[in-house]
Amino acid sequence: MVRTKRLRRFKIKVVAAAGLLALTAVILLSVIIIFNFKGKAGKAERDDALEVLAKEGGESAEEEVSRQEMPDKSAVENEAAPSDPPDEKVLSPEDEPPEKLPPADDDSNQDAHSSVSDEKVPFEESEKVYITFDDGPSIYTGTILDTLASYGVKATFFVCGTGDRAEELRPLYKRIVEEGHSIGMHSYSHVYSRVYGSLDGFQEDLDKIRNLIYNETGVAPKFYRFPGGSGNTVAKLPMWEYISVLYSQAMEYYDWNVYAGDASGKSLSKDVIVRNTLSGVDRRKTAVILLHDTANRKTTVEALPEIIEGLKERGVEILAIDEDTPPLHQFELEEE
Repeated sequence: MVRTKRLRRFKIKVVAAAGLLALTAVILLSVIIIFNFKGKAGKAERDDALEVLAKEGGESAEEEVSRQEMPDKSAVENEAAPSDPPDEKVLSPEDEPPEKLPPADDDSNQDAHSSVSDEKVPFEESEKVYITFDDGPSIYTGTILDTLASYGVKATFFVCGTGDRAEELRPLYKRIVEEGHSIGMHSYSHVYSRVYGSLDGFQEDLDKIRNLIYNETGVAPKFYRFPGGSGNTVAKLPMWEYISVLYSQAMEYYDWNVYAGDASGKSLSKDVIVRNTLSGVDRRKTAVILLHDTANRKTTVEALPEIIEGLKERGVEILAIDEDTPPLHQFELEEE
């Protein structure tokens, strides 16, 4: 009797186990069928999309569908990726323009190196100051001319032919001359490798800037300022060779002895530029001030009124370079 009850319980357990296994098998089979159906449906949709794209043309249909299915990798790696730079345009003085000159053409170190030391200053009895601007014309040239006119001051502009200049700025060459300022050459390209690569390259660049100034103003320029100054460290040949080219064509070159520090590679405040300039003038009887006229020298434009007012307070004579101005050289020929 006991044995019969145990046998019956065993049979019940076997049946229950078998039922559980059957239920599990049904569930697994259902899952397989469902996934298989979705895979076929997805493939069908994919094939339809490929067929449509293939008919429309354009990029590879396979690539297009893959691109749509994959997440944007750039967005994952860098959610704040910068957008493409805007098209270049002529900037207004209110804009904050980007740096224009690449590091290879950065004047900052060259300009500091070419500043004439105290012992080479041609001291005179009366104090004279020459304000000079390199690299123009730019979007700020008009403002600079307006400021000079408001104070009744004449300056010297050593201009280039390329850079941030545009056709709209071409009339500024003539305006410089018409308003009584001196205009000189600062090379056409302001690219050291072109200006100083060879004497032929130097002459070609010289001819281009001289012809440009003459065509725009009717004035044949006679004054030259070497990019980086005559004391630059980038010239491929000895500087006396380039100087000889100028002298053979009755041209004179001018360096500076007051360095405001506003070269292209630096960003100085208006107050620092004013302080650098006036403190440099205070150490010299005859001062030739170097300032820059480029689209990224807004603080130089802002400093100019205070510089002029400081010079007037000191009672110095402010002049533009002319044929009677003694040349100021960092590098001099032996016979000089």
